[in-house]
Amino acid sequence: MSRADPPVALSTNSSALSTNSSALSTNSRRLGGHRVGNAVRLERIVVVKKSSAIEQLQQHPDQKMQQALQDGQPVGHRVAVAHREHVASLLQVQKTLDELGVRWRLVSQLNRRLAAWADLIITVGGDGTFLSASHSIEATGISDGPPMLGVNSAVSSSIGYFCASDASGLAAVLDALAAGRLTSRPLWRMEVAINGVSLRDLALNDVLLAHKVPAETTRYAVEIGGVSQDHKSSGIWVATAAGSTAAIRSAGGAVLPIESPLLQYRVRELMTWAVRGEPLVGGTFDGTLAITSRMLTGALYIDGSHLKVRFGYGDRISFAPAPRPLGWIAPPSFDQRRATIVQGSAAVPA
Repeated sequence: MSRADPPVALSTNSSALSTNSSALSTNSRRLGGHRVGNAVRLERIVVVKKSSAIEQLQQHPDQKMQQALQDGQPVGHRVAVAHREHVASLLQVQKTLDELGVRWRLVSQLNRRLAAWADLIITVGGDGTFLSASHSIEATGISDGPPMLGVNSAVSSSIGYFCASDASGLAAVLDALAAGRLTSRPLWRMEVAINGVSLRDLALNDVLLAHKVPAETTRYAVEIGGVSQDHKSSGIWVATAAGSTAAIRSAGGAVLPIESPLLQYRVRELMTWAVRGEPLVGGTFDGTLAITSRMLTGALYIDGSHLKVRFGYGDRISFAPAPRPLGWIAPPSFDQRRATIVQGSAAVPA
C-alpha cells in the first residue's frame, strides 16, 4: 500500500517491490502507452487527492472561517460535511485499490514523472482536482498518456462533472475497465503558445485572456481566418468542447459535442463602436486563433485559477487544438447528464 507523497520508491501490497524512477520510465516506454479508446491496464495507479477546505485551513489559518466552524454557521457546516465526506471517500478508494491488488501511489499533486509511470490516474475530489491533474499528462508519439478517472469525494457539495463515480461505485468502474466493458473516451485539449513557444500545460477547459487586472480594458489585435481586427474589450474566452458548457456558454458561446476537437472563442463586452468592419465576436475553429497584445501586462488564466501566465506588449499568443486527446473514463450516464445540463439552451448548435 502507498502513503501520501513518499520518496521515489513505490510499494505493493502483494510483494515487496521497489525500483527507481528511471527504471519505471524505461519500463513504461518498453510496454508502450495508452491510446484513447483502447483497453486500460490497471497495474500501476496514481491517486491524486484534493486538500479539503479544512485541510487548507490547517495550513493557512483564517480566523473568520474558524469562527464559522465553531459556531456551526451554515457555511461552516457545509465545509465540515464536505470534509467528512472527502475523508471517508479517500479511505474507501484506498480500500478498493488494496482489494484489487494493484500498485498505487497517493499524492496531493501530480507531476509529469508520476504520470508517465502510471497506467491510470484517479483523482479524488471534484472537477478542480481533475483539471489540475490533467496538466501533468503529456501525449507522445506512442501514447496519449494515462487515462483519467475522477471520483467525486463530496457529492453533497460538488457537481463532479468529469467524475465517473463516487467512492462507493469505484470498484464497479474498475471491474468494467478490467473486463474491457469500459474504455477511455477522448477529451480534446488546447495548446497555447507565446511568441511561437508552446506552454507545456495544455488547457482542458478554457483560457481567459485579459488585462492583468481584469477590471481594466483588454487591448489587443485578434486574427483568425485571415482577418485581423483591433479590439478593446473585457477579454476573450477560448474554450474546448469540454469547457463549452462553462464560462464561455454564459458569455453567449455554443455548447459543442463533448468529443469534438474544435475550439471556440468568445469576446467579452467588446467595444463595437471602436471596431472597423464586422466585429469578430466569436465562433468555432480548428486552425489557429492569434492575439497580439496591446497591453504592457496581460494574463492568461488557464482552466480557471489553476495556472496564470503573464505576457507583455507586442507578445503574440496563439491557440490551437492539441495534436492528441486526453483519455477519460466517463460516467456511464454522462451523455444524459450533459443533455440535461444544456437542455433548453438556445446556444446548442444543430
